[in-house]
Amino acid sequence: MEFVRPLEPILIIDDDQSMRSSLTTILTELGYDQVAVATDVAEAKPLLSQLEPEVIFVDIALPDTDGCDVVSYLKDLHPHSRIILCADHNSQENVEHSWEFGAQEYISKPFNANKVDMVMKRLELN
Repeated sequence: MEFVRPLEPILIIDDDQSMRSSLTTILTELGYDQVAVATDVAEAKPLLSQLEPEVIFVDIALPDTDGCDVVSYLKDLHPHSRIILCADHNSQENVEHSWEFGAQEYISKPFNANKVDMVMKRLELN
């Protein structure tokens, strides 16, 4: 019997190619193989309807919209999805904003395997 991850598919929305690549690599190394990426909300929209992602990593500072607005949009569109807000700064304000707008988790950049693994494990427990 094959083990199926309950937290897939995963969608990453980030305009920084190196961050998308880094996070994709980390998730793949952690055993997640259904990972899709988008540079902005416009590119993410068709993926959202195709994939119905279980987990969505969203950059708080997207070029086409504010990350917090995206969280509200995503929660309306996919209320079952678990949303992780990503930011360059690990400030208390960013963490509070992420929860205020409905994100389940917050992670600061740059990404590393330990941080990503910890966030994913917390999501699995909830």
